[in-house]
Amino acid sequence: MGKINFENKFGGGSKLLINSFRFIVKKPIFLLPIFLVWIISTVGTLYFRYWWQPPEEISLLFLTIFLFILVLCYFINLAGILMLEFIRQIESVEKISLKEATKETLKNSGKVLFLSFIWASVWFIFLLIEAIIEILDSKRRKSEKSKPSLKDAAQTLAGINSPFSWIGLGLSLLRKLIRMILFLSLPAIVWEKKGAISSLKKSFQIIKTHSFDFFSTYSLTLTVVIMIILPLSFIFVLDERGVLIPNLLWTIIIIYIGIIWSLQIYLEQMVTGMLYLWHLKWEKSGRKDSLLSVPKPNLLDDFQEFKEIEKMPQKPQKSSR
Repeated sequence: MGKINFENKFGGGSKLLINSFRFIVKKPIFLLPIFLVWIISTVGTLYFRYWWQPPEEISLLFLTIFLFILVLCYFINLAGILMLEFIRQIESVEKISLKEATKETLKNSGKVLFLSFIWASVWFIFLLIEAIIEILDSKRRKSEKSKPSLKDAAQTLAGINSPFSWIGLGLSLLRKLIRMILFLSLPAIVWEKKGAISSLKKSFQIIKTHSFDFFSTYSLTLTVVIMIILPLSFIFVLDERGVLIPNLLWTIIIIYIGIIWSLQIYLEQMVTGMLYLWHLKWEKSGRKDSLLSVPKPNLLDDFQEFKEIEKMPQKPQKSSR
């Protein structure tokens, strides 16, 4: 039996994922903006859990929660825009400049706000559905407000304080899909100066054209995150069985959760960004077959992708009729 080719089996997704890991090992600083967003998310989440007093008016309650989600989505997208601008500098033989990258990020902040609003709206709807499921589960209902502790904070940030349901799992997977679709639209804003709506259209166009490659990146990033999370399940099982876990270990777990969250967002943004760049090369070359027929982007080589794309003569694609 012939040897199974992993890359052919999983399309370009495996290539993009491997290169993304290699890049972050060489340049871990790329995780910093995303990790800072996680800190904002953590502070907000724990505030809502322990100290927030919900207003009696339902509209004000919903507005407060939605605004927090919107701010979180906005900062995640801004971190993605900043990272994509750094990639553009690297692949355009330009000097790496935080000042210039920040300036370009602020220029695109209005477009990002529109996409963030769409993302936050979907996220908010899913959150309402999950809340309804939790309320209907009478066994999970809590009469008292949770008290602050490192253990409870770790469990909250890990998501194990919420009741499990297959609907909740499905919503989580769907939320990840929507997030990656929006992440795929960000390169159009940064690299091609498209508007928010045009960038979304380009995102769906790429997914339609390279659906197998997109969904392979979706599956592979999901698999990687699950594998990284597995060690935490061992700690939580020990705690469930009454084993005393010291506060120092709970602190380490909280930091580890932050690293996992940051790595997940990084991988999703990086692989979708590289898929977009790969599509640009494929599109400019006028190819009609697999993405694998075009050399994949590699941020660690001396090949400047954007400079080479500019040099490539535009080859009209043949009609599909």
